[in-house]
Amino acid sequence: MMTRIRGRCFSFFFALTASSIMIEILHENAWFLVINKPCGILTQAVPGIESVHTTLVKQLQERDPVSPTPFIGIPHRLDRVTSGAMVVARNQRALKRLSDQFASRKVNKIYHAIVPNMNESAETRWTDWMRKVPDEARAELVNASDPDAKQAILRFHVVQRNVLGELPVSLVEIELETGRMHQIRLQFASHGYPILGDILYGSAVKWLGAVPGERESPIALHARKIEFRHPQNAELVSVIAPYPAGWPS
Repeated sequence: MMTRIRGRCFSFFFALTASSIMIEILHENAWFLVINKPCGILTQAVPGIESVHTTLVKQLQERDPVSPTPFIGIPHRLDRVTSGAMVVARNQRALKRLSDQFASRKVNKIYHAIVPNMNESAETRWTDWMRKVPDEARAELVNASDPDAKQAILRFHVVQRNVLGELPVSLVEIELETGRMHQIRLQFASHGYPILGDILYGSAVKWLGAVPGERESPIALHARKIEFRHPQNAELVSVIAPYPAGWPS
């Protein structure tokens, strides 16, 4: 049986399917934007499918219609089902420098997730081995000896405990030491704590905004904070993304 948790994000998700998507800009200058990506939208997509890239171009054009088509460069991605902080380049030089920071793992990203109640009180570190499942959009844990195995390491601690409906849950703060496909989702599910709403990895709970028949509905995973170096002057930039509507505060 699935438990459905409702909230204000339900109507918000339907708005994402319309052409009136508005992406919240948290920080803006001539070199980059930091946005609060909404759940339910792809970072990039083939022509004709709405994405962060196409939406930002349209949004900036509508704001300043006399300027040339704005440059939007994407140095990293968030899953469609995930919300939160993303940095977006405004010119080619910024894209190259930001992409280099991500490639050399110099960008610090903090995630928050809501999972079934956990007893851990101190910081916990998980080390697993995982691989992408061939021809499928999911990953799985494997033995270290598997030829496709890649090490996956993350650290987390419980920020608070709460009850949603009748379900005891924990809000956890996560920092990745490696960056693998679906790493947070897979590791938490494999350790017995699937992220709420993440049906792909075994959650029995429908999260805020879930739509029957929707290929990928939102899950309780949010990129809460991002820190990187300004691509022009190397100053530290740190931005926190507010939670989507409906998250417990």
